[in-house]
Amino acid sequence: MTALDYIQILWDYLVYEHTLSRADLIVGFGSHDITVARRAARLYLEGWAPYLLFSGGLGKGTAGVWQQAEADTFREIATGMGVPEDRILVENQSTNTGDNIRLSRTLLASTGIPVRNVIVVHKPYMGRRIYAALRKQWPEITPIIAPANCGLEEYTKTLLSTGVDEEEFFSILVGDFQRIDVFARTGYQIAQDIPEEAQRAFQELCRLGYTRYVIPY
Repeated sequence: MTALDYIQILWDYLVYEHTLSRADLIVGFGSHDITVARRAARLYLEGWAPYLLFSGGLGKGTAGVWQQAEADTFREIATGMGVPEDRILVENQSTNTGDNIRLSRTLLASTGIPVRNVIVVHKPYMGRRIYAALRKQWPEITPIIAPANCGLEEYTKTLLSTGVDEEEFFSILVGDFQRIDVFARTGYQIAQDIPEEAQRAFQELCRLGYTRYVIPY
């Protein structure tokens, strides 16, 4: 098997989504991936929720590259697609997923908007991990995971066009897969079953050198 075969196994495990249903809010989690903003905006325009929240300051992949916070960039994309500005909430200080959740909760509490069901948009391979984190850190909501729909090949091409090379992307996926287990052990997110096939793929990719974002433990 090739590195790409092993990456496909991890991708198939990490990509996670629910059937869409109407919600109180759509949250788009910030990153370098502007397809998240477009997907979140389309969901709003289709009527799935009355409010849209973008969360993200400058973090890995955007700090030193973008001139403004991820959430502000995402807001500009959404308003450009026709989302009314007064229906968009912006949290633009967070630099990691934990901050995204914590600061979004704080912002919502200050607005008084009641939230129970939340459509969550993130990068495709973050679906499983963001679900696990939300269940632990925001237990009072029901998350509906709705990533931008695309396959591994299409997503890789999109990243390559933005300057992210294949080795970097594969290393990110390997690190994110490892965090499913590591973060559950630390209590940061709920535990999830991990197939043996995925564990073997992770080990082989580490052996091949895709360890840039692997956490020593």
